[in-house]
Amino acid sequence: MKIVIIGCGAGGGTSAQFARKVNREAEIILYDREGYGQYSKCALPFIISGKNWEDIVEFSPSWFKKNGIKYRNEEVYKINFDGGTVEGEKEEEFDVLIVASGADPYSPFVAENVYFFRTLKDAIEVKNIALKSEKAVVVGAGLIGLEVAEALFSVGINVTVLEYMPYILPSMLDKDMADYLMKKLPLKIILNCKVEKAEDKKVFADEEYEADFVIIATGNKPNSFDEEAIKVDEKCKAFENIYACGDCTQIRDFFGRYINVGLGSVSARQGRVAGINAGGGNEIMIPPVFSKTTKLFDIEVASTGLLSHEVDAICAKYTGKDLPHYMNGEEIVVKIVADKNGKIVGCQAIGRGASKIIDRITLAIYNEMNVGQISRIENAYAPAVAPTFDAVEIACRMIERKLKR
Repeated sequence: MKIVIIGCGAGGGTSAQFARKVNREAEIILYDREGYGQYSKCALPFIISGKNWEDIVEFSPSWFKKNGIKYRNEEVYKINFDGGTVEGEKEEEFDVLIVASGADPYSPFVAENVYFFRTLKDAIEVKNIALKSEKAVVVGAGLIGLEVAEALFSVGINVTVLEYMPYILPSMLDKDMADYLMKKLPLKIILNCKVEKAEDKKVFADEEYEADFVIIATGNKPNSFDEEAIKVDEKCKAFENIYACGDCTQIRDFFGRYINVGLGSVSARQGRVAGINAGGGNEIMIPPVFSKTTKLFDIEVASTGLLSHEVDAICAKYTGKDLPHYMNGEEIVVKIVADKNGKIVGCQAIGRGASKIIDRITLAIYNEMNVGQISRIENAYAPAVAPTFDAVEIACRMIERKLKR
Protein backbone atom coordinates (compact mmCIF):
# COMPACT_ATOMS: atom_id res chain seq x y z
CA MET A 1 0.00 0.00 0.00
CA LYS A 2 1.20 3.50 -0.85
CA ILE A 3 -0.22 6.39 1.18
CA VAL A 4 0.42 9.90 -0.13
CA ILE A 5 -0.17 12.89 2.16
CA ILE A 6 -0.32 16.49 0.95
CA GLY A 7 0.59 18.92 3.71
CA CYS A 8 2.57 18.73 6.96
CA GLY A 9 0.54 20.87 9.34
CA ALA A 10 -1.51 19.77 12.34
CA GLY A 11 -3.63 17.62 10.04
CA GLY A 12 -1.11 16.23 7.57
CA GLY A 13 1.81 15.67 9.91
CA THR A 14 -0.43 13.99 12.48
CA SER A 15 -2.04 11.78 9.84
CA ALA A 16 1.39 10.57 8.71
CA GLN A 17 2.27 9.57 12.27
CA PHE A 18 -0.94 7.63 12.86
CA ALA A 19 -0.89 5.99 9.45
CA ARG A 20 2.55 4.66 10.35
CA LYS A 21 1.37 3.52 13.81
CA VAL A 22 -1.41 1.34 12.38
CA ASN A 23 0.43 0.17 9.27
CA ARG A 24 4.13 -0.63 9.61
CA GLU A 25 4.43 -1.92 6.05
CA ALA A 26 2.83 0.85 4.00
CA GLU A 27 4.94 3.23 1.93
CA ILE A 28 4.10 6.72 3.19
CA ILE A 29 5.06 9.83 1.23
CA LEU A 30 4.58 13.22 2.90
CA TYR A 31 4.65 16.41 0.80
CA ASP A 32 5.51 19.67 2.57
CA ARG A 33 5.82 22.82 0.49
CA GLU A 34 7.34 24.81 3.39
CA GLY A 35 10.24 22.55 4.33
CA TYR A 36 10.28 22.98 8.12
CA GLY A 37 8.44 19.81 9.08
CA GLN A 38 5.45 19.90 11.42
CA TYR A 39 5.36 23.03 13.59
CA SER A 40 2.79 24.80 15.72
CA LYS A 41 1.07 27.56 13.77
CA CYS A 42 -0.56 28.69 17.00
CA ALA A 43 2.91 29.48 18.35
CA LEU A 44 3.91 31.78 15.47
CA PRO A 45 3.35 35.04 17.42
CA PHE A 46 5.97 33.88 19.94
CA ILE A 47 8.58 34.12 17.17
CA ILE A 48 8.06 37.89 17.20
CA SER A 49 8.28 38.11 20.99
CA GLY A 50 11.51 36.13 21.28
CA LYS A 51 11.22 32.41 20.59
CA ASN A 52 13.63 30.89 18.09
CA TRP A 53 11.82 29.36 15.15
CA GLU A 54 13.39 25.97 15.91
CA ASP A 55 11.59 25.99 19.28
CA ILE A 56 8.14 25.61 17.72
CA VAL A 57 9.04 22.76 15.34
CA GLU A 58 7.38 19.67 16.79
CA PHE A 59 8.52 17.05 14.26
CA SER A 60 11.41 17.89 11.95
CA PRO A 61 11.92 16.52 8.43
CA SER A 62 14.60 14.21 9.83
CA TRP A 63 12.13 12.87 12.41
CA PHE A 64 9.73 11.77 9.68
CA LYS A 65 12.57 10.16 7.74
CA LYS A 66 13.78 8.26 10.82
CA ASN A 67 10.27 6.88 11.25
CA GLY A 68 10.03 5.48 7.75
CA ILE A 69 8.07 8.34 6.20
CA LYS A 70 9.39 9.71 2.91
CA TYR A 71 9.46 13.47 3.46
CA ARG A 72 9.47 15.61 0.32
CA ASN A 73 9.93 19.36 0.41
CA GLU A 74 7.77 19.88 -2.66
CA GLU A 75 4.47 21.50 -3.58
CA VAL A 76 1.75 19.38 -5.16
CA TYR A 77 0.20 21.22 -8.08
CA LYS A 78 -2.40 18.75 -9.29
CA ILE A 79 -4.38 15.70 -8.18
CA ASN A 80 -5.55 13.22 -10.79
CA PHE A 81 -8.41 11.57 -8.92
CA ASP A 82 -9.35 9.15 -11.68
CA GLY A 83 -5.79 8.08 -12.37
CA GLY A 84 -4.73 7.94 -8.73
CA THR A 85 -1.74 10.26 -9.05
CA VAL A 86 -0.46 13.57 -7.72
CA GLU A 87 1.90 15.92 -9.51
CA GLY A 88 4.74 17.67 -7.71
CA GLU A 89 8.23 17.74 -9.17
CA LYS A 90 7.20 14.45 -10.72
CA GLU A 91 4.08 12.33 -10.95
CA GLU A 92 3.47 9.99 -8.02
CA GLU A 93 0.90 7.20 -7.80
CA PHE A 94 -1.11 6.50 -4.66
CA ASP A 95 -3.39 3.82 -3.31
CA VAL A 96 -4.74 6.11 -0.61
CA LEU A 97 -4.52 9.91 -0.55
CA ILE A 98 -4.81 12.28 2.41
CA VAL A 99 -5.33 15.92 1.45
CA ALA A 100 -4.18 18.23 4.25
CA SER A 101 -3.24 21.24 2.17
CA GLY A 102 -4.35 23.80 4.75
CA ALA A 103 -5.60 27.27 3.93
CA ASP A 104 -4.17 30.41 2.40
CA PRO A 105 -4.65 33.89 3.85
CA TYR A 106 -7.36 36.11 2.48
CA SER A 107 -6.42 39.71 1.79
CA PRO A 108 -8.59 42.65 0.74
CA PHE A 109 -5.53 44.20 -0.91
CA VAL A 110 -1.86 43.61 -1.74
CA ALA A 111 0.81 46.29 -1.41
CA GLU A 112 4.41 46.93 -0.42
CA ASN A 113 5.12 46.45 3.30
CA VAL A 114 1.93 44.40 3.70
CA TYR A 115 2.48 40.95 5.21
CA PHE A 116 0.47 37.86 6.00
CA PHE A 117 0.92 35.86 9.19
CA ARG A 118 0.16 32.29 8.23
CA THR A 119 3.46 30.42 7.96
CA LEU A 120 6.77 30.14 9.78
CA LYS A 121 8.38 32.02 6.91
CA ASP A 122 5.86 34.84 7.44
CA ALA A 123 6.65 34.99 11.17
CA ILE A 124 10.41 35.15 10.60
CA GLU A 125 9.93 37.89 8.00
CA VAL A 126 7.67 39.95 10.28
CA LYS A 127 10.10 39.57 13.18
CA ASN A 128 12.94 40.94 11.06
CA ILE A 129 10.79 43.86 9.86
CA ALA A 130 9.69 44.64 13.43
CA LEU A 131 13.30 44.93 14.60
CA LYS A 132 13.75 48.03 12.44
CA SER A 133 10.26 49.54 12.73
CA GLU A 134 8.30 51.75 15.11
CA LYS A 135 4.67 51.61 13.96
CA ALA A 136 2.46 48.80 12.69
CA VAL A 137 -1.16 48.29 11.73
CA VAL A 138 -2.84 44.91 12.18
CA VAL A 139 -5.96 44.43 10.05
CA GLY A 140 -8.31 42.07 11.85
CA ALA A 141 -9.11 41.60 15.55
CA GLY A 142 -9.66 37.88 15.57
CA LEU A 143 -7.44 35.41 17.41
CA ILE A 144 -4.48 35.76 15.04
CA GLY A 145 -4.74 39.53 14.78
CA LEU A 146 -4.83 40.15 18.52
CA GLU A 147 -2.09 37.63 19.31
CA VAL A 148 0.18 39.22 16.69
CA ALA A 149 -0.67 42.70 17.99
CA GLU A 150 0.30 41.64 21.52
CA ALA A 151 3.59 40.20 20.28
CA LEU A 152 4.43 43.42 18.41
CA PHE A 153 3.44 45.50 21.46
CA SER A 154 5.77 43.40 23.64
CA VAL A 155 8.79 44.37 21.53
CA GLY A 156 7.99 48.08 21.60
CA ILE A 157 6.02 48.53 18.40
CA ASN A 158 3.26 51.16 18.40
CA VAL A 159 0.36 48.98 17.20
CA THR A 160 -3.05 49.93 15.86
CA VAL A 161 -5.63 47.20 15.24
CA LEU A 162 -8.36 47.83 12.66
CA GLU A 163 -11.47 45.63 12.82
CA TYR A 164 -14.38 45.63 10.37
CA MET A 165 -16.85 44.19 12.88
CA PRO A 166 -18.35 46.17 15.82
CA TYR A 167 -16.42 44.10 18.38
CA ILE A 168 -13.27 41.99 18.75
CA LEU A 169 -13.04 38.18 18.52
CA PRO A 170 -16.43 37.94 16.73
CA SER A 171 -16.19 34.19 16.10
CA MET A 172 -15.36 33.51 19.75
CA LEU A 173 -17.27 35.97 21.97
CA ASP A 174 -20.59 37.74 22.21
CA LYS A 175 -20.40 41.52 22.02
CA ASP A 176 -20.83 42.09 25.76
CA MET A 177 -17.96 39.73 26.58
CA ALA A 178 -15.80 41.20 23.80
CA ASP A 179 -16.41 44.74 25.06
CA TYR A 180 -15.41 43.69 28.59
CA LEU A 181 -12.16 42.18 27.30
CA MET A 182 -11.33 45.08 25.00
CA LYS A 183 -11.38 47.53 27.92
CA LYS A 184 -8.62 45.51 29.57
CA LEU A 185 -6.28 45.40 26.56
CA PRO A 186 -3.61 48.13 26.25
CA LEU A 187 -4.02 48.23 22.48
CA LYS A 188 -5.40 50.91 20.20
CA ILE A 189 -8.30 49.10 18.52
CA ILE A 190 -10.57 50.78 15.96
CA LEU A 191 -13.90 49.01 15.39
CA ASN A 192 -16.37 49.29 12.48
CA CYS A 193 -13.38 50.07 10.30
CA LYS A 194 -13.26 49.08 6.63
CA VAL A 195 -9.73 49.17 5.22
CA GLU A 196 -9.54 50.32 1.61
CA LYS A 197 -5.84 50.14 0.75
CA ALA A 198 -2.29 50.62 1.97
CA GLU A 199 0.48 52.57 0.27
CA ASP A 200 3.39 54.88 1.11
CA LYS A 201 3.47 53.63 4.71
CA LYS A 202 -0.16 54.60 5.24
CA VAL A 203 -3.34 52.58 5.68
CA PHE A 204 -6.50 54.15 4.31
CA ALA A 205 -9.76 53.39 6.11
CA ASP A 206 -12.17 55.81 7.80
CA GLU A 207 -9.03 57.90 8.26
CA GLU A 208 -5.33 57.53 7.51
CA TYR A 209 -3.12 55.44 9.80
CA GLU A 210 0.66 55.61 9.58
CA ALA A 211 2.52 52.31 9.62
CA ASP A 212 5.99 51.07 8.78
CA PHE A 213 4.33 47.76 7.95
CA VAL A 214 0.89 46.14 7.91
CA ILE A 215 -0.18 42.66 9.03
CA ILE A 216 -3.25 41.15 7.36
CA ALA A 217 -5.22 38.87 9.69
CA THR A 218 -8.63 38.87 8.03
CA GLY A 219 -9.14 35.14 7.74
CA ASN A 220 -8.17 32.30 5.44
CA LYS A 221 -9.60 30.44 2.46
CA PRO A 222 -9.30 26.65 2.10
CA ASN A 223 -6.51 25.49 -0.20
CA SER A 224 -8.41 22.66 -1.85
CA PHE A 225 -7.55 23.18 -5.52
CA ASP A 226 -11.10 24.32 -6.38
CA GLU A 227 -11.58 27.23 -3.92
CA GLU A 228 -14.12 25.30 -1.83
CA ALA A 229 -13.52 23.42 1.41
CA ILE A 230 -13.51 19.64 1.09
CA LYS A 231 -16.55 18.18 2.82
CA VAL A 232 -15.63 15.07 4.83
CA ASP A 233 -17.59 12.53 6.86
CA GLU A 234 -16.96 11.23 10.37
CA LYS A 235 -14.11 9.07 9.06
CA CYS A 236 -12.55 12.15 7.42
CA LYS A 237 -13.32 10.53 4.09
CA ALA A 238 -14.03 12.70 1.05
CA PHE A 239 -14.17 10.09 -1.73
CA GLU A 240 -13.22 6.46 -2.18
CA ASN A 241 -9.60 6.04 -1.02
CA ILE A 242 -9.32 9.79 -0.44
CA TYR A 243 -9.30 11.37 3.01
CA ALA A 244 -8.90 14.99 4.01
CA CYS A 245 -8.19 16.85 7.24
CA GLY A 246 -7.30 20.27 8.56
CA ASP A 247 -8.04 23.76 7.32
CA CYS A 248 -8.85 22.64 3.78
CA THR A 249 -11.90 20.74 5.05
CA GLN A 250 -15.46 21.27 6.16
CA ILE A 251 -16.88 19.01 8.86
CA ARG A 252 -20.26 18.49 10.47
CA ASP A 253 -20.15 19.89 14.01
CA PHE A 254 -21.99 18.73 17.13
CA PHE A 255 -24.94 20.97 16.30
CA GLY A 256 -25.36 19.59 12.78
CA ARG A 257 -23.79 22.49 10.89
CA TYR A 258 -21.06 22.08 8.27
CA ILE A 259 -18.20 24.32 9.39
CA ASN A 260 -14.82 25.10 7.85
CA VAL A 261 -12.28 23.74 10.31
CA GLY A 262 -9.67 26.48 10.86
CA LEU A 263 -8.68 25.29 14.33
CA GLY A 264 -5.47 23.44 15.21
CA SER A 265 -7.02 21.23 17.88
CA VAL A 266 -9.70 19.98 15.47
CA SER A 267 -7.17 19.60 12.64
CA ALA A 268 -4.94 17.37 14.77
CA ARG A 269 -7.87 15.17 15.77
CA GLN A 270 -8.93 14.92 12.14
CA GLY A 271 -5.36 14.00 11.24
CA ARG A 272 -5.40 11.15 13.74
CA VAL A 273 -8.67 9.80 12.31
CA ALA A 274 -7.61 10.20 8.67
CA GLY A 275 -4.24 8.56 9.30
CA ILE A 276 -5.71 5.57 11.12
CA ASN A 277 -8.32 4.97 8.43
CA ALA A 278 -5.91 5.50 5.55
CA GLY A 279 -3.60 2.93 7.12
CA GLY A 280 -6.38 0.34 7.25
CA GLY A 281 -7.83 1.02 10.69
CA ASN A 282 -11.34 2.01 11.68
CA GLU A 283 -11.79 5.27 13.59
CA ILE A 284 -14.39 8.03 13.69
CA MET A 285 -14.26 11.73 14.48
CA ILE A 286 -16.50 12.94 17.29
CA PRO A 287 -18.30 16.04 15.94
CA PRO A 288 -16.46 19.07 17.32
CA VAL A 289 -17.94 21.95 19.30
CA PHE A 290 -14.99 24.16 18.28
CA SER A 291 -13.64 25.10 21.70
CA LYS A 292 -11.22 28.03 21.54
CA THR A 293 -8.84 29.65 23.98
CA THR A 294 -6.05 32.19 24.08
CA LYS A 295 -4.17 34.39 26.52
CA LEU A 296 -3.90 38.10 25.80
CA PHE A 297 -1.78 40.30 28.06
CA ASP A 298 -1.98 37.60 30.75
CA ILE A 299 -5.79 37.41 30.49
CA GLU A 300 -7.23 33.98 29.69
CA VAL A 301 -10.08 33.95 27.19
CA ALA A 302 -12.02 30.86 26.15
CA SER A 303 -15.28 29.79 24.54
CA THR A 304 -17.08 26.66 23.39
CA GLY A 305 -20.21 25.77 21.48
CA LEU A 306 -22.72 28.30 20.20
CA LEU A 307 -22.74 32.06 20.63
CA SER A 308 -26.00 33.63 21.81
CA HIS A 309 -26.97 34.88 18.33
CA GLU A 310 -26.62 31.37 16.87
CA VAL A 311 -29.50 29.91 18.87
CA ASP A 312 -32.80 30.97 20.46
CA ALA A 313 -30.95 31.44 23.71
CA ILE A 314 -31.38 32.11 27.38
CA CYS A 315 -28.13 33.51 28.75
CA ALA A 316 -26.69 34.48 32.08
CA LYS A 317 -23.43 36.26 32.81
CA TYR A 318 -21.78 36.30 36.20
CA THR A 319 -18.85 38.48 37.22
CA GLY A 320 -17.08 37.60 40.44
CA LYS A 321 -13.81 36.39 41.95
CA ASP A 322 -12.20 33.01 41.39
CA LEU A 323 -11.38 32.71 45.13
CA PRO A 324 -13.16 33.70 48.35
CA HIS A 325 -13.05 37.44 49.11
CA TYR A 326 -10.42 37.05 51.84
CA MET A 327 -7.98 35.31 49.45
CA ASN A 328 -7.59 38.23 47.03
CA GLY A 329 -8.83 36.26 44.05
CA GLU A 330 -8.87 37.52 40.47
CA GLU A 331 -11.93 38.67 38.55
CA ILE A 332 -13.61 36.03 36.41
CA VAL A 333 -16.52 36.51 34.00
CA VAL A 334 -18.55 33.52 32.81
CA LYS A 335 -21.44 33.58 30.34
CA ILE A 336 -23.57 30.46 29.92
CA VAL A 337 -25.66 30.03 26.77
CA ALA A 338 -28.63 27.65 27.03
CA ASP A 339 -31.56 26.82 24.77
CA LYS A 340 -35.17 27.50 25.75
CA ASN A 341 -35.31 24.20 27.64
CA GLY A 342 -32.24 24.99 29.71
CA LYS A 343 -29.87 22.67 27.85
CA ILE A 344 -26.37 24.12 27.80
CA VAL A 345 -25.16 24.84 24.25
CA GLY A 346 -22.31 27.30 24.81
CA CYS A 347 -20.09 29.16 27.23
CA GLN A 348 -17.63 32.04 27.25
CA ALA A 349 -15.16 32.81 30.02
CA ILE A 350 -12.60 35.54 30.68
CA GLY A 351 -10.13 35.37 33.56
CA ARG A 352 -7.84 32.94 35.35
CA GLY A 353 -8.85 29.34 34.70
CA ALA A 354 -11.09 30.21 31.73
CA SER A 355 -9.86 27.31 29.61
CA LYS A 356 -10.61 24.79 32.37
CA ILE A 357 -14.13 26.19 32.70
CA ILE A 358 -14.59 25.72 28.98
CA ASP A 359 -13.37 22.11 29.11
CA ARG A 360 -15.96 21.46 31.81
CA ILE A 361 -18.79 23.00 29.78
CA THR A 362 -17.68 21.21 26.62
CA LEU A 363 -18.19 17.91 28.44
CA ALA A 364 -21.62 19.14 29.55
CA ILE A 365 -22.55 20.01 25.95
CA TYR A 366 -21.48 16.58 24.68
CA ASN A 367 -23.60 14.95 27.39
CA GLU A 368 -26.54 17.27 26.65
CA MET A 369 -26.71 18.42 30.26
CA ASN A 370 -28.98 21.22 31.43
CA VAL A 371 -28.27 24.11 33.75
CA GLY A 372 -30.01 22.39 36.66
CA GLN A 373 -27.66 19.43 36.49
CA ILE A 374 -24.52 21.57 36.25
CA SER A 375 -25.59 23.84 39.11
CA ARG A 376 -25.92 20.83 41.42
CA ILE A 377 -22.67 19.02 40.62
CA GLU A 378 -20.16 19.06 43.47
CA ASN A 379 -16.93 20.92 42.81
CA ALA A 380 -13.63 20.72 44.67
CA TYR A 381 -13.25 23.48 47.25
CA ALA A 382 -10.44 24.98 49.29
CA PRO A 383 -10.00 28.71 50.00
CA ALA A 384 -6.62 28.89 48.28
CA VAL A 385 -7.89 27.04 45.19
CA ALA A 386 -11.59 27.63 44.55
CA PRO A 387 -14.75 29.16 46.04
CA THR A 388 -17.58 27.10 47.51
CA PHE A 389 -19.91 28.04 44.65
CA ASP A 390 -18.06 29.01 41.49
CA ALA A 391 -19.03 31.26 38.58
CA VAL A 392 -20.36 28.40 36.45
CA GLU A 393 -22.75 27.21 39.16
CA ILE A 394 -23.99 30.73 39.85
CA ALA A 395 -24.56 31.53 36.15
CA CYS A 396 -26.47 28.26 35.71
CA ARG A 397 -28.68 29.09 38.69
CA MET A 398 -29.39 32.49 37.15
CA ILE A 399 -30.71 30.74 34.04
CA GLU A 400 -32.76 28.36 36.20
CA ARG A 401 -34.49 31.35 37.76
CA LYS A 402 -35.20 32.83 34.32
CA LEU A 403 -36.77 29.54 33.18
CA LYS A 404 -39.16 29.56 36.15
CA ARG A 405 -40.53 33.02 35.41
